Amino acid sequence: MFPVAAAPRSRSVSKPATVPPLPTAPAVPEGRRTPRARPLWYAVVFPGLPDAELQRLALHARQFTSFVSLEMPDALLLEIRGSLKLFGPLTDLHARIDACWAQLAVRAQSATAPATLAALWFARAAHPADPADPADPAHRMVLDDPGQLSGRLASLSISCTRWDAARLHTLRAMGVVTLGDLLRLPRAGLARRLGPAAVLDLDMALGRRDGPRRAFVPRERFRERCDFESEIDSVAYLEKAALPLIGRCARFLRTRQAGVQALELKLRHRARPVTRVRLGLASITGERHRLFGVLAQKLTRLELPAPVRGIELVSGPLQALPADSFDAFTGLGRGGSRDTAAQLVERLRARLGEQAVYGVCPLPEHRPEAAWQKVREFQFSRTLSGAGMPVSEDRPRPVWLLHEPVPLPAPPATLEEGPERIESGWWDGRGVARDYYVAREAHGERLWIFQERHTARWYVHGVFA
Repeated sequence: MFPVAAAPRSRSVSKPATVPPLPTAPAVPEGRRTPRARPLWYAVVFPGLPDAELQRLALHARQFTSFVSLEMPDALLLEIRGSLKLFGPLTDLHARIDACWAQLAVRAQSATAPATLAALWFARAAHPADPADPADPAHRMVLDDPGQLSGRLASLSISCTRWDAARLHTLRAMGVVTLGDLLRLPRAGLARRLGPAAVLDLDMALGRRDGPRRAFVPRERFRERCDFESEIDSVAYLEKAALPLIGRCARFLRTRQAGVQALELKLRHRARPVTRVRLGLASITGERHRLFGVLAQKLTRLELPAPVRGIELVSGPLQALPADSFDAFTGLGRGGSRDTAAQLVERLRARLGEQAVYGVCPLPEHRPEAAWQKVREFQFSRTLSGAGMPVSEDRPRPVWLLHEPVPLPAPPATLEEGPERIESGWWDGRGVARDYYVAREAHGERLWIFQERHTARWYVHGVFA
């Protein structure tokens, strides 16, 4: 209800005077509310657009409205009723959006209507615009009156609905080629032949039912820059200067309950190109001490090519934190810190290089040298077995598999287990035919050896821990 202004209380003055009451606002009956403005939808179709480009165009569309919806695979829906207050009349807003598509050099065909599906169907039936020459307003359907939707939709072909081929074939077999033909059919018969979803689409196109859409939310990243009053030529001072940025990045991630697996620190110089320090994390995290620990290890190996006048910290894409990262007891005991396997990997990578530390993933292959591959991602909840090969009681595998088998002049005197015959790979030209044994040398070292069946030569292929 609207507030009602009451008359002020009279006060004692030297000469009594009657103060007239202020006018009151009209009371609004209980249960009645001010009607909201009817939504207005701008639909744009990009013919032949790759799927990966649609999100990039959606980011540009967000400069005109706060609500953008992806209509896969090649269309966007924008709610622009509120945008008219900022950009002025509809013609001015259309001119701005058309200029955006022309600048991006994409072919676009658009329409505006008070219903989501109506705007989308009008846009699909429109003529594409030349990127060098924005669309002529005469070629664009602009409609704001829901009462005119039925008449304007009647002339469109049923192909603009993009229903499945079987449904469109059924309609054409019935002699239905336009939406006007479709709207003249009885609703009960239409629902029986095409299903309730087709009737619902028609109701949404005519504005009889709401057509809710999911808003496009771009993937967030942390990005913050800091310029120095004086240039820094020491890595130690640079580490201190980067600490506040790491702290703000951690708070940014914590408020979103998210983490990252990559960071990049950009060092800006006066007369040299930007120095990029890339930080790789072994697992998704948003913890401040882990982020700063990796950065500190990286900076210890960094040689500054020139004094630094400013830094910028940019995160990788935000990712959902794994369930085991929410630990109520983190930081309790052992002096308030708890090192994990992920932190160990991060320190090793920071000291030895990104490519020097990797994980091992098993492959469904019998040949030992082809039964694994290097991976960057680590699954710390699983136990990695040796060279990625399955371990069992009857078929042991060594922890250390040699890169290439080493010839043996003669087999060791003691063969503890075997033979295990492996014959595989004939289909790709790298076939093997081997008999594997577990052998023990005189000083106690256990080896995994094999005899080549075709040549009878012996080789060492692995060493047991």
